[in-house]
Amino acid sequence: MKTINIPLPKIGESTTEAKIVEWLKKPGDFIKRDELFAVIGTDKVDSEIFSEYEGTLKDILVKEGEEVSVGTPICTMEVDDAVSETITMSAKRSEAVEVSNKDFSTPLHSAQNDKTQLVSRSDSYRNSELVSFLSPVVRKMAAENGLSLEDLQKINGTGENGRIRKQDVENFLKPRKQNTSTPFIEEKLQLKVELGETLEPLSKMRKLIAENMEKSWRSIPHVTTFMDANVTKLVAYREENKEKFLQENAVKLTYTHVIMKAVIDAIKVYPTLNSWFNNEELLEKKNINLGFAAALPDGNLIVPNIKNAQDLLVTEIAQQVSEIGTRAKIGKLKPDDIQDTTFTVSNTGMFGSESGTPIISRPQVAVLALGNILRRAWIVDENGEEKILPQSVMTLSLSYDHRIVDGALASKFLTEIKKNMENF
Repeated sequence: MKTINIPLPKIGESTTEAKIVEWLKKPGDFIKRDELFAVIGTDKVDSEIFSEYEGTLKDILVKEGEEVSVGTPICTMEVDDAVSETITMSAKRSEAVEVSNKDFSTPLHSAQNDKTQLVSRSDSYRNSELVSFLSPVVRKMAAENGLSLEDLQKINGTGENGRIRKQDVENFLKPRKQNTSTPFIEEKLQLKVELGETLEPLSKMRKLIAENMEKSWRSIPHVTTFMDANVTKLVAYREENKEKFLQENAVKLTYTHVIMKAVIDAIKVYPTLNSWFNNEELLEKKNINLGFAAALPDGNLIVPNIKNAQDLLVTEIAQQVSEIGTRAKIGKLKPDDIQDTTFTVSNTGMFGSESGTPIISRPQVAVLALGNILRRAWIVDENGEEKILPQSVMTLSLSYDHRIVDGALASKFLTEIKKNMENF
């Protein structure tokens, strides 16, 4: 038997720390592979940890309530020699890949961690010849200016045999430096606190939301297009079928569930709306991971998503939204619930608003807000004759990244959603 460290697993792309909420096993307990043995938590969500290995829990290194960084050992396990050998071989393979990239990635990373674009493992093999061809001066300049291998490949070297010289890098950086503007730094105001008032710092959750919203708003050129949809038939359908739907599926049918289906079908027609955009690269996603707002125990909202929504019926959408929403309310969302959203639907109408201008969450390119359903006078065509009749109407608000989506595409997409809703 050999002893191995069990590290704190990664929870989402932006989370670097988590705390141990509860140990479900104690030292000496045997743990099966894929068995639940601990619960960890962040400001966003509590997550269950399942064992990757079969063995005996030896020592607990992090106490309940203690916060540690991702990758830090939280406990040790005794496993048999075969499991230990498999882990060792896997670690050696990973180490070999890192060593092949070390000459380039390590100096860049250590010199300026917040700017450097690290090279992927596959790229390190393809570009090993270029890496060995770089002088120490060029590598240092690349690190200080956040240049990746892809950037260096664009530089025409004027040295012997095409070697990249210091002057070549400086010439490549000139346009960037000319276009660099002074970053906006918000002045911190000294707030006057009156008697009976309390000045409280934002919670970690609110700070995170604020930072993400600010980054999105500053980096994405937002445009919002509005469109009204006559949902009279949809309202009538729900009223007639909600009791039967509840009895047959053990979940309530809401307007949001039906509209989600209308959005999914519209995305299939206009897949560009189901894309990620980052650094002049557009990735059109194959699967639709549809995000929606859900309430946390403290009242804050979070945006989990239903995976592979393009394959789901309305009943399946309703069941998944209900299940994930319930987990959110009791603080038991899984990390996978909030990762990889490709398009978001926000139902602000449930709080009474008629319309809004939602902020896009990077790297998504659009977000749809649903307004409140109101009774309005509407011109209706009945057998070729126009009549003004009271109808149920909802306003749709689509905010989109104008670098990727123009007004024509946004209008076509909204028209498709409207058609799907009105002809449900």
